[in-house]
Amino acid sequence: MAKSKRKVPAINGSSTADIAFILLIFFLITTSMDTDKGLKRRLPPIMPKEEKQQDIEINERNIMQLLVNRNDQIAISRNKQIEYVTLDNLKDRVKMFIVNPNDDPTLPEKEVRYIEGIGNRSVTTASYAISLKNEVETSYQMYISVQNEMIRAYNEVWDEVAQREFGQRYDALPTNKQKAIVDMYPMHITETPLAELS
Repeated sequence: MAKSKRKVPAINGSSTADIAFILLIFFLITTSMDTDKGLKRRLPPIMPKEEKQQDIEINERNIMQLLVNRNDQIAISRNKQIEYVTLDNLKDRVKMFIVNPNDDPTLPEKEVRYIEGIGNRSVTTASYAISLKNEVETSYQMYISVQNEMIRAYNEVWDEVAQREFGQRYDALPTNKQKAIVDMYPMHITETPLAELS
């Protein structure tokens, strides 16, 4: 007697695409995606080629040169002298440079400026700058850590000024008052790669 072969019923795959689509939508809706915010910097405007650049004289005391070498050491260069600082001390040094509370002649000049919404205030000159230079071999972690310390310094300065002028934290102020505080102590950070440190 010959064995009869039984047919195995085929699996209905018509709904597989629907299930995959539903799962895809579920994961897209429930997954949170991190967005990179980047570093807050204002780039200078592009100058037309035919327009001649004017030479700007900046007093050397108004520039803080931060140098980060390939060994992740941080140095402040002033008057052709290099002073090494630790990452822990960097924020306080940057704050001191931004505000110059005691009108130190080695720190940025002070000037009286009218700040809209606040009035006349004796503040650091608007032409000060913090110049960050790093070697190509500087570690990424140290580069980010130095950036973070500079941002922390600005945030603390803005918070202290907000408490003094308005009695509130900077981030609790309305936009027009925040702008007034940033006008008092604007963020002036420039970055350039440094081929080699001496």
